[in-house]
Amino acid sequence: MKIFWAFTRQAFQYASVYRFNFFVGILLTFLQMYGIYWVWRTLYTQKPDAFGVNMEQMITYGVLGMAMQIFMWSRVQWYIANQVKSGAIDTDLMKPLDFHIHMLARSTGETVISSVLALPSLIISYFILGISLPADIGTAVAFIVSVVLGFLVIFHLNFILGTLAVFTLDIRHISWAYMSTVRFFGGQLVPLWLFPPALLLIANILPFQSTFAIPMSIYIGKLTGADMFRALGFQFGWMVVLVLGSRLLWTQAHRRLVVQGG
Repeated sequence: MKIFWAFTRQAFQYASVYRFNFFVGILLTFLQMYGIYWVWRTLYTQKPDAFGVNMEQMITYGVLGMAMQIFMWSRVQWYIANQVKSGAIDTDLMKPLDFHIHMLARSTGETVISSVLALPSLIISYFILGISLPADIGTAVAFIVSVVLGFLVIFHLNFILGTLAVFTLDIRHISWAYMSTVRFFGGQLVPLWLFPPALLLIANILPFQSTFAIPMSIYIGKLTGADMFRALGFQFGWMVVLVLGSRLLWTQAHRRLVVQGG
C-alpha cells in the first residue's frame, strides 16, 4: 500500500502545481455532463417510451458516463510508449519493483486524483441536472465493486496496448481506434440495451462493457439480482484473463528489450 500511496501523493502534487488545468478539467467535465443531459432530455420529449428506462435513469446514465471517463481512462499505454520511444524504459526496468505492479501503482495514483475532478461536477449535476442516487446501500456497494473491476479491466487493456509499443514503436493510430472502440462497445454514450441484436451480441462478448455499461447499469438499477451478479462475474472473469494475458505479453516484450539493449 505504501507504493500506491506514494504515487497517489505524487499525482496530487502534480495537480496542485497545475491548478489551472485542475479547475478547467472540472469545468469541461460539467459541460460534457450538461451536453449529454440535454441530448437525452430532448430525445425523451420525442419518444419517452422507446429507451427501456425512465428519463431520470437515462440522464443519470449519460451524466455518469461523462464522469467515469475520467476515472476509467488510465493513461499507462502512453507512459510505456513514451518510455520505449525515448529509451528511458531501462530506468523503469532497473527499479527493484515488478514493472507490472509499478504501472498499476502509477495508474491508481493518477486515477484517484483524476476522480477528484469528477466529484465536484457530479455534486453540481445532482443539484442542477437532477441525477439520481443509487436505490439502496447494496446497489451502491455493487456499483463501487463494479467500478474497481472496470478500472482493473481497462488498466490491463491499456497495459497490453502500451506493451505493443515494444514491437511497433508507435501506437498512436492503434490507440485512436482502440479508444473509439472502447467507448462505443463499452456503452459510454449509448446504452448497450439499445444496440441492434448483431452489435449487442458482439458487445456482450467483448470486455469493454466492463468499463462503463456494467457499472452504470448497476447504478441506475437496470441490472439487479442474479443479472447483477452475473455481470460482476463477467467483469472478474475478463480481469483474470487480461491479467494473465498482459503478464505473458510483457514477458515476451521484456525479452525483446533485453536482446535490443544487449
